[in-house]
Amino acid sequence: MKNGGFTLIELVVTIAILSIVLSITIPKISIDFGYMDKMANEFVMDVRYIQMENMKNPSQNYKIRIYEDIGKYTVNNSDVVEKVVTFKEKYIIRYSNIGSIGFNGEGTPVNAGTFTIINTITNETKNVSIVPTTGRTIIKE
Repeated sequence: MKNGGFTLIELVVTIAILSIVLSITIPKISIDFGYMDKMANEFVMDVRYIQMENMKNPSQNYKIRIYEDIGKYTVNNSDVVEKVVTFKEKYIIRYSNIGSIGFNGEGTPVNAGTFTIINTITNETKNVSIVPTTGRTIIKE
């Protein structure tokens, strides 16, 4: 009696060859997929947070301080650091103005400008602009 099936060795070799071919043809998905979007959204939320806090209590002095050289920014209440956000090594951050971002009691920004996140490998950028007259934050693609 003759079986028309495959042997175990034939199945293992076939699966191994298929897995090698598939691993070569399927593009590698970056671990940082969506990282720039996530960080831009976090920056927008932090800007809106300090804007609201300064509007609720004008005697407070909430600011975002950007450290371009070490790739991080901090959310400060006067001299107290409330939050530190550090970017991954392959990302560079830039701010178009010098100093820190703050708001007055009416919600108008002090030192408004554009915050840019740059991926040094793909040269992809993500910009977050703070409108000078209104304080509105806009993420630009």
